[in-house]
Amino acid sequence: MRFSSIFAVLSGLAATVAAGAVSYPRPDIYSKSAHFSLRVNGEQMYTVSYDRYDYVHLSMDTGSPTEFRIKAMTESKINSYRISPMNLPIQAKVEGQELIFSLKQAHYLIVKINDRKEFVIMIDPKETDVPKERGDGIFNVLDYKADNTGKTLNAGIQSAMDAAGKKPGSIVYVPPGLYQMGNLVLRNRTSLYLAGGATLRFTGNAKDYKKYFKKGDLYDATWWISTEFDSQDIKIYGRGTIDGNGKNTRDNKYMAKLVVPAGTKNFRFDGPLVRDGSFWAVTPIQVTGCYLTNIKILDRFDVSQNDGIDVIESTRVTVRRAIAIANDDSFSTKTWLEDYGQTVPYPYRPRELRDVTFEDCLAWTFCYGYKVGQGVHELQENVVFKDSVVYKAGVGIGIHHLFGTAAANKVTFENIDIEDLAGSPGGRATWLAIWIREGLKRGVGPVTNTLIKNIKARKQGAKNGFLSGWNSTVKVSGVTFSDVYMNGASKPATTLKEMNLDNANHTFTEGIKFANTK
Repeated sequence: MRFSSIFAVLSGLAATVAAGAVSYPRPDIYSKSAHFSLRVNGEQMYTVSYDRYDYVHLSMDTGSPTEFRIKAMTESKINSYRISPMNLPIQAKVEGQELIFSLKQAHYLIVKINDRKEFVIMIDPKETDVPKERGDGIFNVLDYKADNTGKTLNAGIQSAMDAAGKKPGSIVYVPPGLYQMGNLVLRNRTSLYLAGGATLRFTGNAKDYKKYFKKGDLYDATWWISTEFDSQDIKIYGRGTIDGNGKNTRDNKYMAKLVVPAGTKNFRFDGPLVRDGSFWAVTPIQVTGCYLTNIKILDRFDVSQNDGIDVIESTRVTVRRAIAIANDDSFSTKTWLEDYGQTVPYPYRPRELRDVTFEDCLAWTFCYGYKVGQGVHELQENVVFKDSVVYKAGVGIGIHHLFGTAAANKVTFENIDIEDLAGSPGGRATWLAIWIREGLKRGVGPVTNTLIKNIKARKQGAKNGFLSGWNSTVKVSGVTFSDVYMNGASKPATTLKEMNLDNANHTFTEGIKFANTK
């Protein structure tokens, strides 16, 4: 495998550096966008062509204006554009084929020009904690015979990790390059640093991996990058890429969860891009203390069940500053049965899920943007989705209690901007769906004490909103609506009808109230 010419010539230099911005080179397995180019402060960035959208990843200095110039190369001129999140104070102008704007802060953006495919611009703050390539407590994978050309299956990264595990507090350093990699187990009190331009890639071939579980309605599957059980203080960081090679993997009738912190404490993930999942991409499982930030998940729309982030049976989890694009749910929480299909490799007996917060997130999916469920076999309590945006979704926000008898209690959706809706997961196609059903005869449980506050639903969806319990004893109860603005209204809704929640769609509910502040 060869990398781009600038990477080959500059060897150790892993980025193009503009005034105030850094762009990361792409391996030759990716093509540059044929639709968009991007200059930041006059320098060209490395764009990537993808499935239904193209993208670019860069870092920038914050605090002073940085100029972005997007050229729509297949268009003679720009007639219309949309920059999401729409609530950002971005003032753009058009000059021929170019859309021009300036930013002082780093954001994740989705840009739509002339009703063509989208351009996803992922801007991170400049790194402040870049380790040295070698030194005391730093294990460079090239010193352990890792292949950074993409020609062979790597054992060197695991070898470096095992060596680092014998010296707690150590860092495994992955320089720029393409690394075909088997299962990787992260060791107790170690960090994995992926330099900008470093790409870890799943091969897609089952023979290269350990079988961890079988998904009943799909295929055998593995955990690709996971933590050792009963560990703590593990970190993945940097500006590299974790590539699940998902379409090819599913075509081979195999699947992988890509990043699986499981049975660990105080786990951190900061910065790498995760793309092309064949199943759920990032899944904290039975973790206590987990912080995911500057996390970018770019899945395809032609692969099913490829959720972005699923937090499972974990406590004290924060997901902050994230974008998740997927066919399936972008952001969700779940609790499951013991030793049932994908839960067989779980480290502990089923646990409750508590104190999980998603904030400053951007969702794009055909399913739910922000969701609790479908599995609620153990209590889920104090789950908060706030200060976030739905670019497009089948259902903007919701709770789908389909499996299990436990309660989903104290769920908050606050300060959510739902920009657009498309898709119909489970027959729902709406801004809000909170509903209880019984799936696979696994029982039913209640939804209690839900707060829906400061919501801007620019679209209401092709179908009515849905608010429905199961029967007279298993209900959706204690739902409070506060400052919900529908379809561009200047005043918040004061009735269920104004929110497109008519009588037929709020059966077996109680304690519904309005607490508007405006």
